[in-house]
Amino acid sequence: HSLELNTRYGYRITRSTSGQITARAFSYLNKPDDTFYFDYTGGLIGMNSYPFFALGGRTTAFARASFITPLIQNINRQIGAYTLDKVFLNTFVEAGNAWNSTLNIGDNLKTGLGAELRFAFNSYYLFPMKFFMKGAYGLNRFDVTLPSQFVTPENGNTVQYGGELLLYFGLTFDFDLL
Repeated sequence: HSLELNTRYGYRITRSTSGQITARAFSYLNKPDDTFYFDYTGGLIGMNSYPFFALGGRTTAFARASFITPLIQNINRQIGAYTLDKVFLNTFVEAGNAWNSTLNIGDNLKTGLGAELRFAFNSYYLFPMKFFMKGAYGLNRFDVTLPSQFVTPENGNTVQYGGELLLYFGLTFDFDLL
């Protein structure tokens, strides 16, 4: 049994620029011991500045503040069956962590920042398509102590996360994945 809160609030800053606050919190009501059941809050669908398995535990939370502005509008450039319409820039900062974990990642908040280029276009004159390129950087370096059943390249039981640039690419029908 678990509880989860997933919320997003968008607001207009100027006529063409907007902001967005995204937050997610999760907690188990029971205490599963197996790391398989931990909630992992990193990666593309969570804290973008850390890989998916970097932040995992029985309780997780993160928040992201985004600033979204158009770079080019009304492009209307057709290439074959595709029509490029707009290009946006999304910059963000985020903070979060996982608690009640056997991974020993610490109780302090992990922070990161990033930027994303968003391309809005139409496919075959009808289907809206979105392509994005995102880079994110974790500002905090920390070690994760892995259980013995995990296999690491160095035959150790720790992996260091943070302080590295992560790149994401995607093609979707909307910029919000979930």
